Amino acid sequence: PAAAPQQPAWRQPEPVAVPAAPELPRAPAAPVPPLHDAPAWSATPSLAQAADAEQRAMLQELREMKGLIEERFGALAFMEKMQRNPHQAKLTQKLLDCGFSPALIRKLAANTPADVADLEAWVAGVLERNLLTGEAEPALEDQGGVYALVGSTGVGKTTTTAKLAAAFAAKYGPSNLGLITLDAYRVGAHEQLRAYGRIIGVAVHTAHDRTALEDLLDLLSGKKMVLIDTAGIGQRDSRTQELLEMVGHRSIQRLLVVNAASQGETIEDVLVSYRAAQCKGVVLSKLDEAVKLGPALDAMIRHKLKVVGVANGQRVPEDWHRMSAHALVHRALRGGGSAAYRLASDDVNLVFTAPPARASLIAGGLHA
Repeated sequence: PAAAPQQPAWRQPEPVAVPAAPELPRAPAAPVPPLHDAPAWSATPSLAQAADAEQRAMLQELREMKGLIEERFGALAFMEKMQRNPHQAKLTQKLLDCGFSPALIRKLAANTPADVADLEAWVAGVLERNLLTGEAEPALEDQGGVYALVGSTGVGKTTTTAKLAAAFAAKYGPSNLGLITLDAYRVGAHEQLRAYGRIIGVAVHTAHDRTALEDLLDLLSGKKMVLIDTAGIGQRDSRTQELLEMVGHRSIQRLLVVNAASQGETIEDVLVSYRAAQCKGVVLSKLDEAVKLGPALDAMIRHKLKVVGVANGQRVPEDWHRMSAHALVHRALRGGGSAAYRLASDDVNLVFTAPPARASLIAGGLHA
């Protein structure tokens, strides 16, 4: 047989075709914002801003330190003056015990003459001259006019209205008197004044809004005196402004009734809220309940308000009076109260080391 053809020892394999993998689509690259569009504040604050904030903080600390030093030096000077004059220190302690404010006592101490013989009599005289009572003017019941009695809740406006009405009717007769009530909040408020009106012999009219009030004023225009009893609203109530606008008629004069037994800060708040400076005067009620009359007189002196009458009980009209400045100051300087609230000499130092209340100081000063 024929021999098979001889094969080579090795043979190169034939290439195998491998299919290429499909190319995946690439996401478009995010555009890079230019450098000039980057906000300046995105990084840490600049050195200039940090230095400016630090400078402002340092100035604020310096101002606070300056104020503290001034207050302390003022207190030390005041106490040194008290130590040089023990009689003045004793009187200062007494005025604090009577309820007078440190603001008024500072004014008295600053204006005390060096050669005064009787210091207590001098202080009493200064208080009397600065307390307005309208002693030279006729009484309210003799002046006549239209008066609206305003004030906080429970100060005795309705009872004071009845006292003033009874005092007027006793002199000029009930036919010359008109009574109006605006108190639509309290239950039975109308009946209380109507009961007084029946005793006096005067009809009581009710007004629920300003239009009705103006109509009643026109109806009672021929009366010598017209008294308006208003609703008792707290001095921090938003309705206080509405009440003042309601009695803002040009013919109405407002009388602010203040509870003499209230704390000094409360009286201060009432005077500001009810715009005491725009009132005809102030009626101090509940003198029989006031342990200390100093806070009320202190507020009257500092705000330069006139005390046109006082009420010291529930009797109508026996407990309606006009008191002189001498009588009111004399009663206030008697002091009183519990021993637990009296200040020792060391306590006086603590009181006067506090910063003075500049806003409550007497604007025009005391008339010595």
